[in-house]
Amino acid sequence: MTRSRLFTVIGVLVFCLAGLSSFALADYREDFSKTLPLKAGERFSLENVNGDVAVSTWKEAKVEIKAVKIARDDEADLKDVEIRVEQSAGGVSVKTIWPRFRRHFNVSVEFEIKVPEGVDLDELETTNGSIEVTGRYGLIDVGSTNGSITVADAAGELTADTTNGGIHIDRFEGRVDADTTNGNVRLQDLSFKDGITAGTTNGSITLAIAAPESLNADLRASTTNGHITVDFPVTLKNLSQSRHRIEARIGQGGPEILLSTTNGSITLKK
Repeated sequence: MTRSRLFTVIGVLVFCLAGLSSFALADYREDFSKTLPLKAGERFSLENVNGDVAVSTWKEAKVEIKAVKIARDDEADLKDVEIRVEQSAGGVSVKTIWPRFRRHFNVSVEFEIKVPEGVDLDELETTNGSIEVTGRYGLIDVGSTNGSITVADAAGELTADTTNGGIHIDRFEGRVDADTTNGNVRLQDLSFKDGITAGTTNGSITLAIAAPESLNADLRASTTNGHITVDFPVTLKNLSQSRHRIEARIGQGGPEILLSTTNGSITLKK
């Protein structure tokens, strides 16, 4: 066999093997869609296990629930995960029901939700997946175990909690309470009138303030194994501050900014 013909045969074999590999790794998908009445002031909740969740607002007086179930091993696994939607007098709840005592069960459910402005996001949770929220709400209560949380171009009273993942809040108006165990917290372009609390155990905290000269707030920041950096003028409130702790007044003082980490640094910047 000539060298050129040998290379041609090898190329065909590689192509065929790649095709078989892609086929073996193909996903099986099943779409889900449901729309129900919902109005401002009512509640929407969602409980997921494996998969990302994205929620945004629109002008309609209803909730649009779109999801896709994805099975990576066996198409028959799709039917074993149920998306249960319930409507009550106070709102709508969604829950994914997973089979018990199943090993090697590789299925995820990805959600894309639209709700009216002014709805309360009550316990929006996923175990293994990220959460993204945009829009104006009453309450925003979001949490993950293994995944990041992103809240941007939004408003409300926010509680964001994850264990293994970062939290990023950008262009937000309202009270912020953000906490993670293993991950960084980044906050920027926030309104400070209702106060900010942010904490992590293993990670850093960054707070970006666009115009610190016009901000009035009271700052308390602490870290155990890290340092604190503030790159604009503040008025110290006591003389016992150190590289690990600071209490200061920004401008004339006002709402509290409470930042804490154990293993990481804290940075306040313009």
